[in-house]
Amino acid sequence: MVSRNMMKNTIALVLTINLVFFGFTVAQAPPPQAPTCPRDIQACVNVLGLNVFINPRSVSQCCTLVAGLDASVASVCLCNAVRVNILNLVSVTVRLGQLLNTCGVNPPAGFRCA
Repeated sequence: MVSRNMMKNTIALVLTINLVFFGFTVAQAPPPQAPTCPRDIQACVNVLGLNVFINPRSVSQCCTLVAGLDASVASVCLCNAVRVNILNLVSVTVRLGQLLNTCGVNPPAGFRCA
């Protein structure tokens, strides 16, 4: 009989300890995924390379691509796409700012495409 009571007490103790430890754990949400650049971002690079003046009609496809992105993400995506194709980055940074402004996206303060 003693062994049976001891077994019940041991099981009760183990269950209590498990409840205490599992009660202190907190479920964590998975970390947010890093935003990704649209695959068709090359359309924006083509606009920067072909046109002397940036106007809303020539950038409509590009504006559609960056419309759903945060300003900092849009700036980095365009900068990375441009950096691959164009070597003169000083003029590209200015034109990139013009392109973002034409699309209604304000690049972050002090943003430079480097």
